[in-house]
Formats: sequence, C-alpha cells, structure tokens
Amino acid sequence: MMERTAEQSAVLADELRKVVLQAEALLQALSEDKNEAVGVLRERVRASIESAKTRLSEIEQQAAAMAQRASLSTQAYVRENPWTVTGGALATGLVLGAAFVGCLRMGRSSASPSPAGDSAVS
Repeated sequence: MMERTAEQSAVLADELRKVVLQAEALLQALSEDKNEAVGVLRERVRASIESAKTRLSEIEQQAAAMAQRASLSTQAYVRENPWTVTGGALATGLVLGAAFVGCLRMGRSSASPSPAGDSAVS
C-alpha cells in the first residue's frame, strides 16, 4: 500500500516538475512583451510557478518519508520474523528454480526431432 502511494507521489512529482519547467519557459517568453495585460499574466504565472515549486518540494518530502517508513517497517518485520522471511525466500527460490528448469527442459525437447515420427512414415 505504501509503495503504491510513494510511487504515485513520485509520478505526480515528475509531472509537476514538467509543468513547472514548461511554465518557466512560457514566463521567459512573456518577459519580452511590454503590454500591461501580459505583465499581469506574467505575474500570475510567476505566482503559480512558485506555488507549484513549493507543492513539489512538499510532495518529494512526503515520498521520501513514506519510503523511509516502509524501509523501517520491513527491517522490523525481518528482525522479528527471520525464519518466516527465510522460509519465504527459500520457497520463492525453489519455485523459480523449478520453473526455470522446466522451461529449459521444454526448450530442449521441442528443439530435438522425435525419433518415432521419422520412422513411422516409411
């Protein structure tokens, strides 16, 4: 649950960072115009950029804090239940190993021709 939220926060932070960069580019383009209405728009964009930067910083801090909490929770669980974690890792390794060996055997058997199929034709 926490990983999904941290991942979503990271994606949101990336998107917000892109928006800020685009807004800064727009602001740079508007800075050359001397029209009063454009000046008002420029100030509104500048305020929005500053607000977005502040929010981005907050999101990044929240994501880092969530990742830290998840890490600490995982460490605590492993320390409290070392045999459970070891058993789970062993079971996962056995299942993956069996699947890998099964794939290798299937690959060899489909690559070699069947001796019964060749002799039955004559």
